[in-house]
Amino acid sequence: MSYCVKCGVELDDSAKKCPLCDTAVYMPNADMNTQTPESPFSQKKMIPKDAKKEFAASVITVLLAIPMIVCGIVNLFYRRDGFWSAYVITSVLLFWIIVILPFYLKKIRPYLMWLIDTAAVLAYVYVFFPLRKEDADYYLTVALPIIAAVSVCILVFIIWARKKERHWSTIIIHIALDIALISAVTCIISFYYSVEWGKITSIIVFLSVLSLMGFGIYCNRSKKVRAWLEKKFFI
Repeated sequence: MSYCVKCGVELDDSAKKCPLCDTAVYMPNADMNTQTPESPFSQKKMIPKDAKKEFAASVITVLLAIPMIVCGIVNLFYRRDGFWSAYVITSVLLFWIIVILPFYLKKIRPYLMWLIDTAAVLAYVYVFFPLRKEDADYYLTVALPIIAAVSVCILVFIIWARKKERHWSTIIIHIALDIALISAVTCIISFYYSVEWGKITSIIVFLSVLSLMGFGIYCNRSKKVRAWLEKKFFI
């Protein structure tokens, strides 16, 4: 019969720790020969990180391909509304390029991904507007300048972030500033070409990011608030 060295509770012979106080059980007279020898081969399954990423990306790719194939086949027999499947196919392809493609890369290359993503968005919008029967001038005068503004802001952010390690509060300020600039460009273009959805959306986004920028500036200046947030949210 054995007892816990800390709380004195009676222990089972096979116990590894005390059920009451969780103190480890030590039995100096235990027969060491009764223990099963460890296998010379490791029982721990080791999967390379790259294999995990590529496998997950492959599974998601297959899942994304299913709706594209199904919509394409259905559209071949149901053309009353034109090639509506192109909306699904182009949207899924854009999502795959932006989100899934980086998983196949051995090393993330920010500038290469920036270039690929910008080209993908330009191609997506170029295909998307004719499907909606929009004029080509609409693409050149409205969509293209907005995409260019977003692309330039992202490029500046990548260059800024890669120079040295940045604090999360400074990153919030920079992102909010970029979004505010994009919203301002969108607002100007929308007012010039009388695009109603662009006016309302850009104003709402601009006012929203101002509060986000103010929060980032406050956190950046107040060490006490910054420390509290890092402790509570592990950031």
